[in-house]
Amino acid sequence: MAVHVANALITTGKVVRGWLGVSIQEVSPDKAQSLGLPSPEGALVAGVMKGSPADEAGIEKGDVILEYGGQKVSDAAALRNMVAGTSPGKEEKLELWRQKKSMDVMVKIGNLEELAKKLAATLKDRLGAEVTPVTEEEAKQYGLPAPEGVQIESVEPNGPLGKAGFEKGDLILAINKTPVPSVDAFVSMINSLPHHQKVPLLALDHRTGNTGYVEVEVN
Repeated sequence: MAVHVANALITTGKVVRGWLGVSIQEVSPDKAQSLGLPSPEGALVAGVMKGSPADEAGIEKGDVILEYGGQKVSDAAALRNMVAGTSPGKEEKLELWRQKKSMDVMVKIGNLEELAKKLAATLKDRLGAEVTPVTEEEAKQYGLPAPEGVQIESVEPNGPLGKAGFEKGDLILAINKTPVPSVDAFVSMINSLPHHQKVPLLALDHRTGNTGYVEVEVN
């Protein structure tokens, strides 16, 4: 990752990171057993963003990504680093585990900057808000074991979150009892919801630090 960042800065003066368009999680021993995997390895696909490189390549929720570009994927963090260190536009071969057998797919890696624009537009449309990642400092401030969820950067008073009482600085930690690990995962989860569906969001009040579920009707 350090080499990728250094080369990018030397060549273009900025760091452009790759984007796959999946939310992923670790493969637990129990999950590995249920999927017929010989050992708990790889990254389990928990969601696929519509129109993303992963979606176009045919990757599905429930797949396990075992290899990326010929390299073994030990866990979810390893896959994130591999994708982020890939130049946008490059094609990579992925080995997937689906229905207790392996298969290969080719995927054209996208641009994380493009993702940021798509995420902002999607959240403005569906929630009337903008969000940012939760930092290490904020996680410590609120007693979270690690940076998780998303923080509201701005909210439209007449949007879905505004009407439900959310304010700038509040955190959203889970959607319908499913933890939110990152901004892109949050958007992917929101995108998967039908229009005008009411969904419970686990919120953390930035003023008091209290948490609780708030029902929000998504546009």
